[in-house]
Amino acid sequence: MPNVPLLAGFAALSGLIQLESVFKAINAKFSGKVAKGNIAGATEAFEFVRARIESARKEAAHA
Repeated sequence: MPNVPLLAGFAALSGLIQLESVFKAINAKFSGKVAKGNIAGATEAFEFVRARIESARKEAAHA
């Protein structure tokens, strides 16, 4: 499970892969509660990184 949030954070930061691709990989490897938990962790990490990026952009614009 720790690798999934890292991958989702990388997706958010780099833009090289889409979150949907992370979900597809999770569903290919896991099912049921395990897949659901990993998707939730990936979503949270992706949104966290995106929010930090946006916050940093706003701060830089006001500097």
